[in-house]
Amino acid sequence: MKIGFDAKRAFNNSTGLGNYSRLLILSLLENFPEHQYYLFTPTIDEKFENLFSEFNNIEIIAPENYLHKKFHSAWRTYSIGDIVNDLNLDIFHGLSNEIPNGINSKKTKTVVTIHDLIFLRYPDYYNTIDAYIYKKKFKRACQTADLILATSKQTKADVSDYFKIENQKINVLYQDCDAAFAKQYSNEEKLAIIIKYNLPKQFILSVGTIEKRKNQLTILKALAKLSSDWSLVLIGKKTDYANELFDFAIKNNLQSRIQILENISFEDLPIIYQCSQVFVYISEFEGFGIPILEAMKSKIPVITSNTSSLPEVIGPNGMCLSPFDFDAIVSIVNNELQSNETISKIVAEAKERTLLFDKNLLAKKLMNFYNELKK
Repeated sequence: MKIGFDAKRAFNNSTGLGNYSRLLILSLLENFPEHQYYLFTPTIDEKFENLFSEFNNIEIIAPENYLHKKFHSAWRTYSIGDIVNDLNLDIFHGLSNEIPNGINSKKTKTVVTIHDLIFLRYPDYYNTIDAYIYKKKFKRACQTADLILATSKQTKADVSDYFKIENQKINVLYQDCDAAFAKQYSNEEKLAIIIKYNLPKQFILSVGTIEKRKNQLTILKALAKLSSDWSLVLIGKKTDYANELFDFAIKNNLQSRIQILENISFEDLPIIYQCSQVFVYISEFEGFGIPILEAMKSKIPVITSNTSSLPEVIGPNGMCLSPFDFDAIVSIVNNELQSNETISKIVAEAKERTLLFDKNLLAKKLMNFYNELKK
């Protein structure tokens, strides 16, 4: 088959949708080299220039004329469709919630991945204009696509509810995280990272943008009730919400026990996970929650919310709690996580759970979806 992707995120985003796009494309290339793949992107970040250089069955398609190079969004929305038609692609997959206009539906079957509809559920957390644009683009993609892939059962339900899409058109396809998180790092490698970032001896780790929906303040409230042996390391881009954390830390004399790290290199991130003692991710709402999977593969105990997609990821035996119940975090840290036997059991169950998110398994499921569309 000739399969095309909106690969803008794969070539330009270092986290989130970029990781999803890169891993999905690479998994297909490795498992199904007999197909031809076309990657559409308006630009390529220099750190991803050689991302797919080892494969000879791909073609990267970028704007050629001045106007298309200058107006990236217009090229993605209105010009890619014509190129898809000229190439007679069998499948076009929008990896990040969108599908270009103008694709000939009689020739090319279209697939769109919807990651979440949080902007509809929590509109106050988004710029009004951005939310309006997202809704328009996402809804159109869902209405026109031959197949919608939701990253969780929660997202599938949201697509059905908010956009009134029939359930049989929506399938759930989970995602994996990079293999670097499953690698076990040596004590020497961990020590180098501890020194590099001046990490505390014993700490709770949480990864994600420092924003209200991610709810890091509740973790800080738990820290205030834990012994001074515990610290908190947050990794993520700061927003204004970080000021609430700093204010709380000052009022509760926690300044020396909280550390916020930004712009961590991808090479260092998995090692930081493995330097921590527990991973806490109690977001109010997520479309998937990839940091949970990263922590599970890193063999770190995970505490997460009992809301949205998060119980789907961690599984029925996971440590889930109400996102604002900081006392529950304190109880788990002071009780369950004091037993090496309990920790070993938690890690073993998490390892078994992560098999559901294996990239090769997911690539095979995705190719089955493609094949069904082409029948």
